[in-house]
Amino acid sequence: MKASKTPTQQRFQADMHRLLTTILQRDVEDPMLLGLSLTRFEMTDQQGQAIAYVHSMLPIEEKECVARLNRLKPHLLHILRKAMPKKRMPALLFRWDDALDKTHQVMDTMDALHPESLKRT
Repeated sequence: MKASKTPTQQRFQADMHRLLTTILQRDVEDPMLLGLSLTRFEMTDQQGQAIAYVHSMLPIEEKECVARLNRLKPHLLHILRKAMPKKRMPALLFRWDDALDKTHQVMDTMDALHPESLKRT
């Protein structure tokens, strides 16, 4: 059973999500990473690791995007440490969030099954 997070851990996770989103929007100048959004930020059960899930609605090479973000990790962690002076900053992992793609596939399938319902609206 998954242990619930304390209010302090929840606040830290929310602050990290907000700050990392701001950094990705303002400080990253890589053209491939423009329009990228941070969809989820989760602290793992192990202390010291965090997973940042990213997605883009623009056509983009997912593996290359995640690889570039992982190369930027030292710079991003440096900015995060300045903004949030903590004794320990979690190790950051970037992953592609394909949940939105799956949702769009389900919606496209539903639309294909009922094309007449679209004509009425």
